[in-house]
Amino acid sequence: DPRKAAVEAAIARAKARKQEQQAGSEPVEAVDPRKAAVEAAIARAKARKQEQQTGSEPAEAVDPRKAAVEAAIARAKARKQEQQTGSEPAEPIDPRKAAVEAAIARAKARKQEQQAGSEPAEPADPRKAAVAAAIARVQAKKAAQQQVVNED
Repeated sequence: DPRKAAVEAAIARAKARKQEQQAGSEPVEAVDPRKAAVEAAIARAKARKQEQQTGSEPAEAVDPRKAAVEAAIARAKARKQEQQTGSEPAEPIDPRKAAVEAAIARAKARKQEQQAGSEPAEPADPRKAAVAAAIARVQAKKAAQQQVVNED
């Protein structure tokens, strides 16, 4: 049942987050926003891996927006922690950098969806998509010609 699998996956993610928070709560050093984003991504990957090991059903697809939001939350938490420890004030994040990070998160999410699903999703690069479409058309033509030859 997809709903049951989704619930189990969410529970596994929550357990993994809780476990990581307990393990990671001891060190009290200033965290770079990028490092925090990387750590959050690693935690999500560990949670997904744990889900896949516990359940035989495939893990749910990651929403690129959720990944971007989680990265932004991790950066905000890192900034807040830096301010509380009394270190230098955090640099304001460049909107371009934020957009690039969000795009990277979306690309990673798409890549994970492709790996999780047995059928290939459309490529992120427009050129690759065009090449894939051309290949598909050629294969369809060959298949149609083969059917015509077989019918004769």
